[in-house]
Amino acid sequence: MRKSRKNKIMAGSMALVLAVSMAGVSCWHNMAAADVKAADKDVETLKEAAAEALGDTDTKTDGVYKDETVYVKADASGKATDTTVSEWLKNPGSGSFEDISGLKDIKNVKGDETFSQKGKESVIWEAEGNDIYYQGKSEEALPVEVNITYKLDGKKIPAEKLKGKSGKLTIHIDYKNHSRQTVQVDGKDVEMYTPFTMVTALMLPTDEYKNVTVDSGKIVSDADKDIVLGLGFPGLTENLGLQDVDVKIPESVTITADVKKASAGTTITVVSSDLLDKFGLSDVNDFESFGDSIDELSGAAEQLKDGSSTLADGVNTLNSKTGDLKNGVNELADGVNAYAGGVSQLAGGSSEVAAGAAKLKNGAAKARQGINDAKAGADALMAGFDKPKDGATAGINNLSGGLTKLNNELQSASATGISDGQVEQLANALAQEAVNQLPADARDLISDQAAFTADLAAGYKSAIKTNMADKVNGQLGSMDTVKQTVSALANGAGSLQAGIAKLREGTAALQSGLGDLSAGGSDLVNGTTDLYNGAAALQQGAAALNEKSSLLITGTSKLKEGSSQMGAGVGQLADGAGTLADGMAEFKADGIDKLTEVFKGDIEGVTSRINAMMTLGQNYRSFGGIRDGMEGNTKFVIETEAAQ
Repeated sequence: MRKSRKNKIMAGSMALVLAVSMAGVSCWHNMAAADVKAADKDVETLKEAAAEALGDTDTKTDGVYKDETVYVKADASGKATDTTVSEWLKNPGSGSFEDISGLKDIKNVKGDETFSQKGKESVIWEAEGNDIYYQGKSEEALPVEVNITYKLDGKKIPAEKLKGKSGKLTIHIDYKNHSRQTVQVDGKDVEMYTPFTMVTALMLPTDEYKNVTVDSGKIVSDADKDIVLGLGFPGLTENLGLQDVDVKIPESVTITADVKKASAGTTITVVSSDLLDKFGLSDVNDFESFGDSIDELSGAAEQLKDGSSTLADGVNTLNSKTGDLKNGVNELADGVNAYAGGVSQLAGGSSEVAAGAAKLKNGAAKARQGINDAKAGADALMAGFDKPKDGATAGINNLSGGLTKLNNELQSASATGISDGQVEQLANALAQEAVNQLPADARDLISDQAAFTADLAAGYKSAIKTNMADKVNGQLGSMDTVKQTVSALANGAGSLQAGIAKLREGTAALQSGLGDLSAGGSDLVNGTTDLYNGAAALQQGAAALNEKSSLLITGTSKLKEGSSQMGAGVGQLADGAGTLADGMAEFKADGIDKLTEVFKGDIEGVTSRINAMMTLGQNYRSFGGIRDGMEGNTKFVIETEAAQ
């Protein structure tokens, strides 16, 4: 038990201060409401509650041991009126046993052992091997006292006048320690109080007392009554030298309640000098590491305070920006709605693009076929120009040569006129040359080339005869006119020859261009196919996108709603962060800084005081008297009477 308590309360002097100034009444943690049982007498119930709060004082030993209980009767204000001391001698053995006692009216209360008194305080018991129980009276001043005062609605009232009153009641229990001794602390004489722990129990009927509070203690409810336990350590603050430090070690108890037809009942106060020893402080010696821990604790508290302040600043910044966030979310929602409308238009437009791409693909295929057909015609036309015998180039060359020859002959001929044979010969030659000049594809269109040539020759013959022979024959004297006409024809044939050459050159260029266009036509068809496939994919993607845009609209609507909720939550978070920062600053100032102030730089000094105080508590073994060398302990039970 001592080991587990020591571990819970940390180490050394920190355990003591934390236990009595911060933990409050943690020393009675083992007491629960289920343990408080209704007794026939309320006083016995209170005695049990107060005694259990102080813990088990039974100490097992192989030697003689004196267990003492001092019962004090007091009036309603706490003034002692009678003191009875019960002594329990453990393991006295057999035969005569000398005890020391300053009590009066001693009597054996349990057993047949007899005694005789020798001198002022010596008591000789005839022991029979059993423990001895005896009682006596004492008129000595008590080392502690309890003062109880009452205030109703802020005004003092005697306990006997409280009965039947209603209002706001304050009960103040003040503990006094009168046991002081001079001890050595670091080589100096220091006055210290015996380290008494005082626990007061009182029973408050729930039909009279409502809204009960206690500043240094605990309330245990049991059906129709509340048992209030108050705790105090009179003189401990001075023992530890903490008068100038804001560390509150309770030396009194204040109870408040709303009362209706109240009464002032009995109180029981149990006092022990060795409770602090139960913390096991004498087993702790690692105070150097404890001092380091104080430094680390102080530094960590400073970081925690700064961190909580930074958190509060950050949350406030976040809170101030939530308005911008909400505006941004609203703009996002508007943008998403506009986007969804655009996606719908895109879906409709992509369908039209896909239809147009299909038409373009079909048109490109037809265009490629037309280009291929035109190139085939250009190839055939080029071949008609370049045939060696009956090609257009060869024909115009022959015609030009014939006319040139005729012109030369006429220039040297005499003016004897033109015979019909000459006219027919010239007409046949012109007709044949004209037919030869036609492309092969054109001649293939003539079903009867001989008849066509004959008809053409007849036409030439009529024209020559009309325009040249008749005039020649009619005007034999006008030979110069004939020569001029033939010369003009020869020149025209030359021009025709040059034109046909250029026509062939243009046809060759056309043939080459159609070749390039034919190759480009394949690329065009392939490109329009890719365009069609892409447009189809665009149409499918746009349709899917249009379908999913409704989900996006729903999501942004929820985001918009959530941003409003988040704004409210961030506001609450900002309030909480501010409260946390304030609380951490207060915790550091009122808790850690004060703890550091208590121990910083004087761990050894505090330790010396604790050791001296512990020794005082251990040495206070008896109120009625005890033999030197005998072990023992004592506790006081102070019972105040109920006000009548």
